[in-house]
Amino acid sequence: MGIKVCMGNDGFSNAMWDEWRSCYLAHKLWHRDPQRMNGAKVIEMGAYNNAEMASHFFPWDGKVGIIEEGAQADLILVDYLPFTEINTGNLPWQILFGFRDSMVTATMVAGKFLMKDRQLLSLDKEEVIRKAYKLSKEVWVRYQKQFEH
Repeated sequence: MGIKVCMGNDGFSNAMWDEWRSCYLAHKLWHRDPQRMNGAKVIEMGAYNNAEMASHFFPWDGKVGIIEEGAQADLILVDYLPFTEINTGNLPWQILFGFRDSMVTATMVAGKFLMKDRQLLSLDKEEVIRKAYKLSKEVWVRYQKQFEH
Protein backbone atom coordinates (compact mmCIF):
# COMPACT_ATOMS: atom_id res chain seq x y z
CA MET A 1 0.00 0.00 0.00
CA GLY A 2 2.58 2.61 1.05
CA ILE A 3 2.17 6.30 1.67
CA LYS A 4 0.49 8.37 -1.01
CA VAL A 5 2.43 11.51 -1.81
CA CYS A 6 0.56 14.68 -2.71
CA MET A 7 1.88 17.88 -4.22
CA GLY A 8 1.43 21.49 -3.25
CA ASN A 9 3.44 24.45 -2.08
CA ASP A 10 3.58 26.94 0.74
CA GLY A 11 1.86 29.66 -1.26
CA PHE A 12 5.07 31.04 -2.76
CA SER A 13 3.77 30.28 -6.23
CA ASN A 14 0.38 29.65 -7.73
CA ALA A 15 1.84 28.05 -10.85
CA MET A 16 1.27 24.41 -9.94
CA TRP A 17 2.31 23.06 -13.33
CA ASP A 18 5.72 24.65 -12.68
CA GLU A 19 5.78 22.80 -9.36
CA TRP A 20 4.92 19.53 -11.11
CA ARG A 21 7.67 20.10 -13.68
CA SER A 22 10.15 20.86 -10.89
CA CYS A 23 9.21 17.62 -9.13
CA TYR A 24 9.71 15.67 -12.35
CA LEU A 25 13.15 17.19 -12.97
CA ALA A 26 14.41 17.44 -9.37
CA HIS A 27 14.11 13.70 -8.77
CA LYS A 28 16.10 12.97 -11.90
CA LEU A 29 18.80 15.46 -10.94
CA TRP A 30 19.02 14.45 -7.28
CA HIS A 31 19.32 10.75 -8.05
CA ARG A 32 21.30 11.26 -11.27
CA ASP A 33 18.88 8.93 -12.97
CA PRO A 34 16.84 10.08 -16.00
CA GLN A 35 14.28 7.35 -15.36
CA ARG A 36 13.78 8.09 -11.66
CA MET A 37 10.43 9.95 -11.79
CA ASN A 38 8.09 9.44 -14.69
CA GLY A 39 5.42 11.88 -15.81
CA ALA A 40 2.53 9.60 -14.94
CA LYS A 41 3.74 9.44 -11.31
CA VAL A 42 3.89 13.23 -11.10
CA ILE A 43 0.33 13.54 -12.43
CA GLU A 44 -0.78 10.86 -9.95
CA MET A 45 0.70 12.83 -7.05
CA GLY A 46 -0.47 16.24 -8.24
CA ALA A 47 -3.98 15.34 -9.35
CA TYR A 48 -5.29 11.99 -8.16
CA ASN A 49 -3.61 11.85 -4.75
CA ASN A 50 -4.48 15.49 -4.07
CA ALA A 51 -8.12 14.80 -4.89
CA GLU A 52 -8.17 11.78 -2.61
CA MET A 53 -6.60 13.78 0.22
CA ALA A 54 -9.06 16.64 -0.29
CA SER A 55 -11.98 14.25 -0.01
CA HIS A 56 -10.77 13.29 3.48
CA PHE A 57 -10.40 16.85 4.77
CA PHE A 58 -13.26 18.74 3.16
CA PRO A 59 -16.88 17.72 3.79
CA TRP A 60 -18.20 18.02 0.23
CA ASP A 61 -21.25 16.23 -0.98
CA GLY A 62 -19.99 14.26 -3.94
CA LYS A 63 -16.66 12.96 -5.11
CA VAL A 64 -13.66 15.05 -6.13
CA GLY A 65 -11.00 14.44 -8.76
CA ILE A 66 -13.28 12.64 -11.20
CA ILE A 67 -15.76 13.59 -13.87
CA GLU A 68 -19.02 11.76 -13.32
CA GLU A 69 -22.58 12.47 -12.28
CA GLY A 70 -22.77 13.42 -8.61
CA ALA A 71 -19.13 14.48 -8.38
CA GLN A 72 -18.01 18.00 -7.56
CA ALA A 73 -17.77 19.95 -10.79
CA ASP A 74 -14.35 21.51 -10.14
CA LEU A 75 -12.78 22.06 -13.53
CA ILE A 76 -10.36 24.23 -15.42
CA LEU A 77 -10.43 24.83 -19.15
CA VAL A 78 -7.05 25.14 -20.85
CA ASP A 79 -6.37 26.76 -24.22
CA TYR A 80 -3.66 24.34 -25.35
CA LEU A 81 -2.47 23.76 -28.89
CA PRO A 82 -0.33 20.61 -28.92
CA PHE A 83 2.42 20.23 -31.48
CA THR A 84 2.15 16.46 -31.35
CA GLU A 85 -0.77 14.07 -31.07
CA ILE A 86 -2.18 13.71 -27.56
CA ASN A 87 -2.81 10.15 -26.42
CA THR A 88 -2.82 8.19 -23.18
CA GLY A 89 0.86 7.38 -23.62
CA ASN A 90 2.04 10.98 -23.71
CA LEU A 91 -0.63 12.95 -21.83
CA PRO A 92 1.47 13.39 -18.66
CA TRP A 93 4.31 14.92 -20.67
CA GLN A 94 1.90 17.12 -22.64
CA ILE A 95 0.75 18.51 -19.29
CA LEU A 96 4.22 18.76 -17.73
CA PHE A 97 5.94 20.42 -20.66
CA GLY A 98 3.11 22.00 -22.62
CA PHE A 99 0.71 23.52 -20.10
CA ARG A 100 1.29 26.95 -18.57
CA ASP A 101 -0.84 28.75 -16.01
CA SER A 102 -1.52 31.52 -18.53
CA MET A 103 -3.40 28.98 -20.68
CA VAL A 104 -6.24 28.59 -18.18
CA THR A 105 -9.30 30.29 -19.68
CA ALA A 106 -11.99 29.25 -17.21
CA THR A 107 -12.38 27.80 -13.73
CA MET A 108 -15.42 26.12 -12.28
CA VAL A 109 -15.92 25.26 -8.61
CA ALA A 110 -18.86 23.12 -7.52
CA GLY A 111 -20.46 23.68 -10.91
CA LYS A 112 -20.21 27.48 -10.79
CA PHE A 113 -17.90 29.41 -13.11
CA LEU A 114 -15.58 31.70 -11.15
CA MET A 115 -13.65 32.73 -14.24
CA LYS A 116 -14.80 32.56 -17.85
CA ASP A 117 -12.90 33.77 -20.91
CA ARG A 118 -10.16 34.87 -18.49
CA GLN A 119 -12.57 37.28 -16.76
CA LEU A 120 -13.20 36.94 -13.02
CA LEU A 121 -16.91 36.61 -12.35
CA SER A 122 -17.05 36.47 -8.56
CA LEU A 123 -14.37 38.97 -7.54
CA ASP A 124 -13.62 42.61 -8.24
CA LYS A 125 -10.07 42.32 -9.59
CA GLU A 126 -9.22 45.99 -8.96
CA GLU A 127 -10.45 45.77 -5.36
CA VAL A 128 -8.38 42.62 -4.77
CA ILE A 129 -5.29 44.39 -6.15
CA ARG A 130 -5.88 47.45 -3.95
CA LYS A 131 -6.25 45.28 -0.84
CA ALA A 132 -3.20 43.20 -1.76
CA TYR A 133 -1.03 46.31 -2.12
CA LYS A 134 -2.24 47.68 1.20
CA LEU A 135 -1.77 44.42 3.07
CA SER A 136 1.59 43.69 1.47
CA LYS A 137 2.98 46.97 2.81
CA GLU A 138 1.84 46.01 6.30
CA VAL A 139 3.39 42.56 5.95
CA TRP A 140 6.71 44.03 4.82
CA VAL A 141 6.78 46.41 7.79
CA ARG A 142 6.22 43.50 10.20
CA TYR A 143 8.80 41.40 8.35
CA GLN A 144 11.47 44.11 8.47
CA LYS A 145 10.94 44.65 12.22
CA GLN A 146 12.38 41.23 12.96
CA PHE A 147 15.75 42.41 11.59
CA GLU A 148 15.94 45.64 13.58
CA HIS A 149 18.54 45.75 16.30
